[in-house]
Amino acid sequence: MAKITHPTRPLADVNVLPQRDGAHEVVVCFMPDPVLLFGEGNSRAFLALDASASLRKMYGFGGPFGGDPNYMQAVARKLGATLTSITRSGKVVALYWAVSPDGSKVEPIGEFDEAEWGRAAISGPRKEKWGKGTKLLPAIQYGTERVAAGGDWTMGVFITDGIIEDEKACVDYCLRVGRDMAAGRRKPMKFILIGIGEEPDQEQLERFDDMFEGSGIDYDLWSSGLVASMQDESDILGVLYGELMSEETVIAPRGRVEDIRGTVLANWTDGMPGKFRFVLPRGQTRFTIHTPNHDISQDISEALG
Repeated sequence: MAKITHPTRPLADVNVLPQRDGAHEVVVCFMPDPVLLFGEGNSRAFLALDASASLRKMYGFGGPFGGDPNYMQAVARKLGATLTSITRSGKVVALYWAVSPDGSKVEPIGEFDEAEWGRAAISGPRKEKWGKGTKLLPAIQYGTERVAAGGDWTMGVFITDGIIEDEKACVDYCLRVGRDMAAGRRKPMKFILIGIGEEPDQEQLERFDDMFEGSGIDYDLWSSGLVASMQDESDILGVLYGELMSEETVIAPRGRVEDIRGTVLANWTDGMPGKFRFVLPRGQTRFTIHTPNHDISQDISEALG
């Protein structure tokens, strides 16, 4: 399923799935309200930062004398501060992953509130070495078994350059976790994999995003995004929360979707949901959502290439 990189706001997420007859199924999510999503439960969050050697430059170590900007610190501060709004404690756990020679360990950084994130020092591992391998599973396990323990809902955000060596091990573990959540044996979690750097592996990001497709598990654990698309607060919220909007969440008293010819593709008279799907006819690349307060036009051409 292809994802639109920059959805028209207030859309947070637009995914496009080709059909056999040349039409396209479109899945739309609106920008959510975190308070509406998470309520008053004991929600938790963590931010896991790739500290493999390939990302040293992003932390400000571009040469023998340094001098490069610490891009990872800027991104981490922005994401960490945003995530504090969804946690019961107002704090977010931070850790490095892909540390130690083979990249198989994690190194906790600390737990920060919004003000502390604004001055948090994110400069790379101090106790462990920069990893020469990039293994994500230990970070997933740390968040699942330690941060999420005792929580009602947990969000985990993983920053990477998109080169993950232990993808199969991650999939196997997450499938077990997904089955537990779908069966009610684990509290809900949501993981977001965000690519950073010059050439993130977008295909791998998409594989994580679509991890449960065809598995029979009625739960969507992963979503993905790119740092390049997070230049303001609305972009950040879209990547973090875009796939969390429920089909049961009503965002407008009524609404409809039309194609470029004015044909109604979907219509709601007693409550428009924050997430919905419809089929865009063959040969069409644009649709318009009409609500009492907004008309939102979205082009999907980039997903058809």
